[in-house]
Amino acid sequence: MNHMQQPYLLTLLTSITLVAATACAPEAPDKEPALQSLQQESADPAEPISPAGSRVLRSYDGTAFRYPIRAQYPNSMEVDGGCIGEGCGFSFTFVPRGHALDDAEVHVFLPTAASSARDLEPSVTGPNGLIERAGWTVNDIESGRSEKFPHDWVETVISFSGVRGQSGYILLGETSGQAVQVLLKYPAEMAEAYWRDAEIVLESLEFEEELLPLTSSSLPKIASQFRGQPVPGSGLA
Repeated sequence: MNHMQQPYLLTLLTSITLVAATACAPEAPDKEPALQSLQQESADPAEPISPAGSRVLRSYDGTAFRYPIRAQYPNSMEVDGGCIGEGCGFSFTFVPRGHALDDAEVHVFLPTAASSARDLEPSVTGPNGLIERAGWTVNDIESGRSEKFPHDWVETVISFSGVRGQSGYILLGETSGQAVQVLLKYPAEMAEAYWRDAEIVLESLEFEEELLPLTSSSLPKIASQFRGQPVPGSGLA
């Protein structure tokens, strides 16, 4: 072989070896897949009320005050409640943020003078009842097992609409000989955001059988756990 061709062949072989080694080398692993996933979750547009994308659940245990309910609620909401002569009421409302959800709520009312859904109907749908006083329009009344609200205590579902795009439902039912009334009130324009949090309350809502049914003599002496203001059973507070 010509001595002048040897350096050229050596250089060519070296180049071929380097190319082959580079082509066979494995791709560099993703060093931060967890961080990328977290960033994607934080940017999820389905969580507009929780900027960090994380939803912290809080527990409300009214039995510590001899109130007959327990429930969980997200950190986008707050709860106030207590018992007065007409019964016990608990309002799960949204932390004020300057938008339409500020007036939305999940209101649970357990009256002392009623033991069934039928007992509640006059004060809800009757003359000067809850619906009439609020100026709402009844859209539908469903009795019996509800597909939309398949909770054991629900017996009647009343859907309504109001002024300024307000919508909602009133759930009437019974548990342990105690009538239950739950008001679900929200702005139609933010229905998805409302239900995302309200369903957490509904799904986790529990009633303490040992404290039911309520009677005037069995009501707790503490009027309100949070701000010293009892929650009226009308659901209009």
